[in-house]
Amino acid sequence: MEEKKGLCFRCEHRARYLETGSGPRCECKSEKTAVCGCYMYTPVKPVVLAVNEGDTRPQFAGSMISARSHYVGIADGKLALKKYKDGSAMYWDLKK
Repeated sequence: MEEKKGLCFRCEHRARYLETGSGPRCECKSEKTAVCGCYMYTPVKPVVLAVNEGDTRPQFAGSMISARSHYVGIADGKLALKKYKDGSAMYWDLKK
């Protein structure tokens, strides 16, 4: 049997709490623990990255080879749902 994983560590609400200090539920505000079941889970929004000035390496070439990147913003998209035999997955459907 697979070990249960804490949803909070992969949730947008936890990421927002870590950045801003506020979250919708008390569980969102715990930096060391995570719940295995939640009614508010939302996958983390993807970020837009740009290569640091002066770095000439490829942006995504693997560890220690890739250029250093920095945060530019949050990618624009909407939540989508994919059904699987044993459950469902939410993901961000990005606008072009």
